[in-house]
Amino acid sequence: MKTGSDFISSYLSWLKQGMQFSNIGEYTEITTPFLDNNNDHIQIYIKQQDNNQYLLTDDGITIAELEMSGCDLSTSKRKQILSFLVNRVGVNIQDSELIVSANEYNFPQKKHSLIQAILSVNDMFMLAQSKVKSLFLEDVEEYLSLNDIRFTPTIQFLGKSGLSHTFDFVIPSSRSMPERLIRTLNDPNKERTESILFSWNDTREMRSKNSLMYVFINDIDKHVKSDIPSAFFQYGVKPILWSKRGDALQELTA
Repeated sequence: MKTGSDFISSYLSWLKQGMQFSNIGEYTEITTPFLDNNNDHIQIYIKQQDNNQYLLTDDGITIAELEMSGCDLSTSKRKQILSFLVNRVGVNIQDSELIVSANEYNFPQKKHSLIQAILSVNDMFMLAQSKVKSLFLEDVEEYLSLNDIRFTPTIQFLGKSGLSHTFDFVIPSSRSMPERLIRTLNDPNKERTESILFSWNDTREMRSKNSLMYVFINDIDKHVKSDIPSAFFQYGVKPILWSKRGDALQELTA
């Protein structure tokens, strides 16, 4: 089995080799190896500005795809959720575009943040028809609150690679249990699984050696392939199927 360091190296190599660049007018288009909900490669665009500043944008594609798929973003609640998902990684929404500014020093982190924002929005809104009453992230937060589990939402930790990673919740250590990091996975697929594993493996060496990682996986009305939980187990992450969330309650409340 690969070690955490091996996984980080292979993941970064896959990410680097999967990037394709092309010039479109004053913009540079980057095609990433990540797939959106239509199985198209996620693309971002970079424009150089004055004073060695760069504008990174998704060109409005993320929100446009959501609206074309029937996701109503006109309600104040959904606007709030959408803003939260992108703002928590330092990305903004401007004229329906996901944007972030960068300089030559923080460019890798800002590019990483924009890609993570796009993945997060795609994941949370995967089944976001007008009938959907809540998002999976909200469901998990409500579950933690109803069971009196102490947690802090939306925490960023610096990884060994120098990149910052956002975790949905962190449960502080107690007398009987170490710190527990939590991510949610609404759309269980290979790309998002590897992204979460990279965040964990890049971060774990910078945290307490006893820190644990959990992933809540939404398996309601959808089939979760067995290789998704297996991949998490292989790298020391504990997957929690939403349909069996009670199985991990004792570990989370301790």
